[in-house]
Amino acid sequence: MSAVSGGPAGGLAVVTGASGFVGSHIVDELLRQGARVRCILRSSSSRRWLTGKPVEIVTAPLTDASRLAAAVAGADWIVHAAGITHARGPAEYHEANVKGTERMLRAALTVDGLKRFVLISSQAAAGPSADGHPVVETTLPQPVSPYGTSKLRSEELTMLMRDRIPVVAIRPPAVYGPRDEAILKIFVAVKRHIQPVLRAHGRFSLIHAEDLARAVCLSLTHEGAPGEVFFAAEPDETNYDQMGRFVKEAMGTWAVRVQVPGFLLVAGALVGEAVGGILGVAPFLSRDKLREISSGDWICSSDKIRARLGWEPKISARDGILATAEWYREARWV
Repeated sequence: MSAVSGGPAGGLAVVTGASGFVGSHIVDELLRQGARVRCILRSSSSRRWLTGKPVEIVTAPLTDASRLAAAVAGADWIVHAAGITHARGPAEYHEANVKGTERMLRAALTVDGLKRFVLISSQAAAGPSADGHPVVETTLPQPVSPYGTSKLRSEELTMLMRDRIPVVAIRPPAVYGPRDEAILKIFVAVKRHIQPVLRAHGRFSLIHAEDLARAVCLSLTHEGAPGEVFFAAEPDETNYDQMGRFVKEAMGTWAVRVQVPGFLLVAGALVGEAVGGILGVAPFLSRDKLREISSGDWICSSDKIRARLGWEPKISARDGILATAEWYREARWV
C-alpha cells in the first residue's frame, strides 16, 4: 500500500453539488479535516445544509465555462459531486451528468498545480452483478439505465484526462444517512407498520454518507489514488429483510413484510412519468428506475479501496440506520 500524504488541512477544496445530500457531507468532512471549502452552487440551490458553516459560496451554473473557471481558481482539489439521479429522459441525464462533468474538467485544466479532481460517480455506471458475485472495478461496465450510462460516460471523460490532471472516480452504491430523502420513505413506511420489499431476495450494497465523505477526502491526498476508479461500500452486501430488521429496531415498532407486486410498481412508474410530464419535473419512480431495481443484485466489492488506500468504514449498517432514524426524529421527518 502506498504511503499517505498529508491531509487536506489548510488547502482549498472546491466542491460542486455541495448543497445536496452527498455533497454537504463531503463539505462537512473537509471542514472537519481543516480544509478551506468553496462551494459552487446554482442560483436555485438550497443553502439549508450549508447555513452557518465557514464556507465560501460561488454561484455559477455548470453551463457557464468562464464562471466555472473563475470559481475553481486557486483550488488545490476539486470534488465534482453535482449531478442528477432523476430526469425526464436520457437527454437530461446527458446534459447534467456528462456535459456538466466535461465543463468541470475543462475548468480544472485552467488550474495551475491542481492536486486532484475527484468525480463522484455511482455503482449504476457499472450495473448490477451479472453472476451473483459483487461487482469489482475490472468488471465490464453494463449500465441498465440512462442514468447509469450517463455516469459511465462521465467516468470515461474523467479518465481520458488522467495524463493531464490527477483524476479519481469513486462509485458509491446506495448512500444513506442524515439529510437523505430517498431512504426516508422506508422509515415512513415502517412507522406505518409496512416493511416494503421491492425485489424478492434482492441483495444490495450500502454506504453511510459520512463513510463516503471520508473515502473522498482520503482520495484527495493519497498518492495511490490518481488514475483509479474505486467502489466504496459498507456493507458490501445486505438485503431487504436485514434492512427491514434494522429499520424496525430503529423505529421501535413492528411492520408487516410486503413484497410490492410488479404490476403496482409498473403502474406507479407510469403515473409518475405522466405527472412528471404534466408538471415538468423528473419523477421519483420511472420505468428506467424500475429497470434498475429489477435488473439484479446491486452488490459491489470495496476490496480495492481498502487495499490501495487503506480506507476502512467506521459506521456499520445497523449503527448507521439507528443514527439516521434518530436524526429523522429530531428533524421531525418521521
